[in-house]
Amino acid sequence: MNYLIFMLVIAMCFGLNEGGTSCALNTLEIQNQLNHGSILKVNCSSNTNIIERLHEVKFNGKYQIPVREKGTAKRIVWRCLLRYGKKVENFITIWRAYRGANLYRCGEKRSWIAKVDGIYLEKNNKAKGLQHHWIVPKP
Repeated sequence: MNYLIFMLVIAMCFGLNEGGTSCALNTLEIQNQLNHGSILKVNCSSNTNIIERLHEVKFNGKYQIPVREKGTAKRIVWRCLLRYGKKVENFITIWRAYRGANLYRCGEKRSWIAKVDGIYLEKNNKAKGLQHHWIVPKP
């Protein structure tokens, strides 16, 4: 009887491990909280040569990129160029908008929130505060 229970526990462990391979994708998110009527232009690309087309995010809008981590020594890194203004003169490049781990992770979320005073970060819905100031050309 003990042997049967032992085998059942082993089988359950293998079953749980198999199920762990299909977990929720990670997310890179860009939010526009600039001003009413402002359009945020977003260009993102990865170190694995994935290039997203230009996205125009309206005020209070969000743009999301699903991110697959490989859990290998070659980590995926996403970078994003954000621009806004009448002549799209204010900009910032976030060189590590999302950086994968060397271990496989599930359900991670990086939200970059564009506001007039700069770019804020939330990691897994926890505020990390102001991370970058806009680069504004001199008059």
